[in-house]
Amino acid sequence: MAPREAHALTVLADAERTGVQLSQSDLRQALGIDKSNVTRLIQRLREDGRVEQDVSEEDGRVRRLRLTSTGRRMAGRLEEQSLLRFQSIVDAIPGEERAAVVRALHALNSALLRVTRATEEQHHASDAP
Repeated sequence: MAPREAHALTVLADAERTGVQLSQSDLRQALGIDKSNVTRLIQRLREDGRVEQDVSEEDGRVRRLRLTSTGRRMAGRLEEQSLLRFQSIVDAIPGEERAAVVRALHALNSALLRVTRATEEQHHASDAP
């Protein structure tokens, strides 16, 4: 499976776990890709039977996405494989260095969140009338 497809499945699965149904536009933003690329991506996932798409009853321009049972299983397997891979990486770090690595990862994650929020705020500010 292509990395972008795997990423899309995990984003949809994460949203589903929190009770949120994403639109095609939401997925486009989460993946950081343009409209034509997300359209092709969704088409491939639909053809593979991993995602279903329907038109929003509230707004006919909005395409709502949901995982099929096949897509849900695949997302679960991807998450399991990712966790196993991450655990093997952590296990390969010498024990006395793990705490420092974890602190650095937390710092990196915090910085990433700040930059992402700032970018989103700038994007929303530029969209305002």
